[in-house]
Amino acid sequence: MASSIATLFATASILSFFALISRAESRDILSLGSSLRVESYQTNILQSSDGTFSSGFYEVYTNAFMFSIWYSKAANKTIVWSANPDRPVHARRSAITLQKDGNMVLKDYDGTVMWQADGNFTDVRHAQLLNTGNLVIKDTRGNTVWQSFDSPTDTFLPTQHITATTKLVPTTQSHSRGNYIFRFSDLLALSLIYDVPEVSDIYWPDPDQTLYQDGRNQYNSTRLGILDSSGILASSDFADGQLVASDAGPNINRRLTLDPDGNLRMYSLNDLDGSWSVSMVAMSQPCNIHGLCGTNGICHYSPKPTCSCPPGYVIRNPGNWTEGCMAIINTTCDHYDKKSMKFVKLPNTDFWGSDQQHLLSVSFQACRNICISDCTCKGFQYQEGTGSCYPKAHLFSGRTYPTQDVRTIYLKLPIRVNVSGAIIPHSNLFDSVARHLDCDQMNKSIREPFPDVHKTGGGESKWFYFYGFIAAFFVVEVSFISFAWFFVLRRELRPSELWAAEEGYKVMTSNFRRYSYRELVKVTKKFKVELGRGGSGTVYKGVLEDDRQVAVKKLENVRQGKEEFQAELSIIGRINHMNLVRIWGVCSEGSHRLLVSEYVENGSLANILFNDKNNTLLDWKGRFNIALGVAKGLAYLHHECMEWVIHCDVKPENILLDENFEPKITDFGLAKLLNRGGPNQNVSHIRGTLGYIAPEWVSGLPITAKVDVYSYGVVLLELLSGTRVSELVEGSDEVHNMLRKLVRMLSDKLEGDEQSWIDGFVDSKLDRPFNYAQARTLIKLAVSCLEEDRSKRPTMEYVVQTLLVADD
Repeated sequence: MASSIATLFATASILSFFALISRAESRDILSLGSSLRVESYQTNILQSSDGTFSSGFYEVYTNAFMFSIWYSKAANKTIVWSANPDRPVHARRSAITLQKDGNMVLKDYDGTVMWQADGNFTDVRHAQLLNTGNLVIKDTRGNTVWQSFDSPTDTFLPTQHITATTKLVPTTQSHSRGNYIFRFSDLLALSLIYDVPEVSDIYWPDPDQTLYQDGRNQYNSTRLGILDSSGILASSDFADGQLVASDAGPNINRRLTLDPDGNLRMYSLNDLDGSWSVSMVAMSQPCNIHGLCGTNGICHYSPKPTCSCPPGYVIRNPGNWTEGCMAIINTTCDHYDKKSMKFVKLPNTDFWGSDQQHLLSVSFQACRNICISDCTCKGFQYQEGTGSCYPKAHLFSGRTYPTQDVRTIYLKLPIRVNVSGAIIPHSNLFDSVARHLDCDQMNKSIREPFPDVHKTGGGESKWFYFYGFIAAFFVVEVSFISFAWFFVLRRELRPSELWAAEEGYKVMTSNFRRYSYRELVKVTKKFKVELGRGGSGTVYKGVLEDDRQVAVKKLENVRQGKEEFQAELSIIGRINHMNLVRIWGVCSEGSHRLLVSEYVENGSLANILFNDKNNTLLDWKGRFNIALGVAKGLAYLHHECMEWVIHCDVKPENILLDENFEPKITDFGLAKLLNRGGPNQNVSHIRGTLGYIAPEWVSGLPITAKVDVYSYGVVLLELLSGTRVSELVEGSDEVHNMLRKLVRMLSDKLEGDEQSWIDGFVDSKLDRPFNYAQARTLIKLAVSCLEEDRSKRPTMEYVVQTLLVADD
């Protein structure tokens, strides 16, 4: 009996010992009474059981740490939650402890409590980092008594609930709280909110529309949202579906983050190199984000989102646009004299909100008098036609519209402010250094002072009728001369029309204009010289009056009406990148739809690669530069444009080479304009060209930017081999099957150590040796771009980064 008891005791001791070892080895658990310390922050961490997430101390700057959770495989530890984002702890003796009473407490080096979990902690067993990225405290029954998912910082993770009480607040580069909030608003709608002490307003959904117009349900008290594991953001107030990632599908690590610029973005992780790519963005037009340029600042496109100060203002902090602009001369109500004030006209501009009043059907003069009589009024918005008047108490969320708009701001300034001589900083939102421009370059049509008009008294004069007759005669004569002058000189004036303001309303002349069909017949000498033709139309060479050579394309199968066509083309005309063909103008008369673009000297890549009669051989450096330039152009279209643009027909025929053999992509943005069923297209329900079409076109999946990535992969193979892909593999009648075989073969060869096959694949006309490392990189990129599963294809941003590294 004693022996049996001893055996049982020994067995129990051994099991207890192994249980202790198992718990000690479990890196996802922090047991009761245990701590994580800053001194060993690089090794003393928690890690989820599948290795996706880690938790521990993160060094924000020298000797300053936050207790955080991050994606383990992400480069530079992408933080998804922090306990103390704005209160870092010191480098020595700081620790986070799961105390014996069950509370989790973060203490600084001197014992000061910097953060602690908030909850009812009884019978706590341990804290655990789950595979979802959720840090939880569990009791002995396995119930969760506290979780990090209930107190997010700037990020939501897949499966994390967005509730009525949770919100995101961005963290700036200085690790301070940003000026934006993402949460359910009082109207029960999931919203983005600009929030500073002076003002708090919603900018997403669009405040200029009703919730119903924005596709939202207002009367839904559920207030519950979630980012699921497939990349779909759903919310109880969404009436028209959900927001979906461009790479929607399972097995991709994602995060939904409110960035410091106030935009809500979904990011997808590339597990191979730890890089993130944007797969969904809430605000495609960044200047619609309120407060982006701070108090008094104005956002416009140049072509990227750019901040400027209006006349009479200068930037407050050149290193931080969120602090906005300050007046050169401050005015107070103590010594306010309305006779010493004037107004400066800012066309196509609005400062959203902060309206002192909203008056309808009033005259311009009445609106002006209301503002100038009130010392607190900073300016007023007036809408011609409707007579709407909005005196402004503050100037927040300034925006200049790139096309003519009925909104005009009249800015109130002291008369002694010389706006013509002011020097006002200008900065791209993504530049770190502000530039300065002289406002003497500003055109008076952009800046129109309105000084006070003083009334004079006096009785009637006996000369009243005489002077009245002379004045009337003078007015008639001046009107007649002005009328004639307008018709004679209007052709010379129109090219100088201005559409937006640059630095403090520095004039920006738009090179995009509308041409008449008669003009283009003359420019092309009745369409005499044909440069080429394709599915979208025929291209002719022309010369403008200023001796500028242009390419004029007659578009075929255009499905839009005149107004819609011109609106679409005005967007395309504002796209400007060195690797994209510049669009100079458009013609839309009757049935004629033509595009005027820059003339590119060396023609298409297809002509040089496949049927060059002049024996113009592209060397290795030139081919690599073309691969990089095309990738940069596509990355700009996909990620940096004011509006998201998918090309849908990337092929060597649509890649032109200038005099220095720098590539320029043409025909971008036309996919929305052309009729799917046009007679010149190869497949009635598919855009693009056979051989370059991604498989999702055929399978009927939603079309994303990844179709361009696939086509780019085909172009890479042709650039490397100097041969059409359809000729690379024999024995198959279907191009897509050929490509799959070729990609499988290249993938197998890339896994081996043998390099000689690369020499056989690369164009035999190229001089040897060439750069084998770069060639291998291009082949590897081509294989990844041609993945059948589009979620596995890289983004064009990733392609550019990879090529830049290979080019070093």
